[in-house]
Amino acid sequence: MRIFLSAYTVRVNKKGKKDDKPDYQKLSTFNEHDDFYDVMKAFLSKLTVNPTNTTYKTYLKTIRVEPEGRSISGVIESGIYGLASNIRDVDTDSLTYKKRKNDADVLPFYFLIYIPEDTNEGILLLQRTGKYGIRSNLGTFLNAYFSKEHSRFSVEVNFLIQEELIKRILYGGIIKKLRCVKYQVSTDKVDGLDEGHEEIPFSMEVVLSANRIPFMAKIQEFFEFKCNVKNLIEIRDFNFDYDTVKVEVDIDGRLQTFDLGDLDKARNHYDVSSQIVMDADERPTFQSMQQVAKNYLEELIEKTYQ
Repeated sequence: MRIFLSAYTVRVNKKGKKDDKPDYQKLSTFNEHDDFYDVMKAFLSKLTVNPTNTTYKTYLKTIRVEPEGRSISGVIESGIYGLASNIRDVDTDSLTYKKRKNDADVLPFYFLIYIPEDTNEGILLLQRTGKYGIRSNLGTFLNAYFSKEHSRFSVEVNFLIQEELIKRILYGGIIKKLRCVKYQVSTDKVDGLDEGHEEIPFSMEVVLSANRIPFMAKIQEFFEFKCNVKNLIEIRDFNFDYDTVKVEVDIDGRLQTFDLGDLDKARNHYDVSSQIVMDADERPTFQSMQQVAKNYLEELIEKTYQ
């Protein structure tokens, strides 16, 4: 199963602004004297003794914490409970265990959070194992803890997306297709009595294959010269004024799509499968995850705080 590191931003927002615009605070002094680094240490410590959320039937427990400078890394076990089921051996089809409602099937996940001084944005790296991760569970527990301890503030954890990260993914992968998309194309829907019509909106795409157009040169031109995405590709066969271009890229056999017209919504999962060591249970060792994560964090710090 593939192992990924997902990158997120961490911010503290002060509530109560009339214009609803975010008022992000410096993480090291978000309440004039409170340091979010200390908040995270206290939160992770609390998870060792109070690991359940009865509302959402989720389990989250810190089993390893290693502070270093303004960073904290470790391992969190996460899972769900509340549903009884049968556990079977797939080789023999025999019943090996009857799972009870209060049994949580948990997996370990590596984490690394960096909380610099005098800035309003930190970086959080979370392990993702295949389709399994802890972003939602961690956010639920952290929001509950933070709102109770600091009611005038809220904590926000969002995907870290930067142009440099997108460029790295695109340049390192194999571009397969470009999809030129036109939104809100309308067609008339005429009823049987001919008493009028209704416009039905839909999207339309022109898909261009990678073996016919030098896509990489076009992509580099887009980033380097800040071209308008609507002028990226000229479609001569017919008049088609598209709104955006979506790039389909093969990253080590995995297809990922980026909307060049809305890169802020892109999500970056860094595949580290080939760089880590697995233990006897086919789980990443902490030491190998730690090394890869620290190297990745250095890259992100260079691009985020330059």
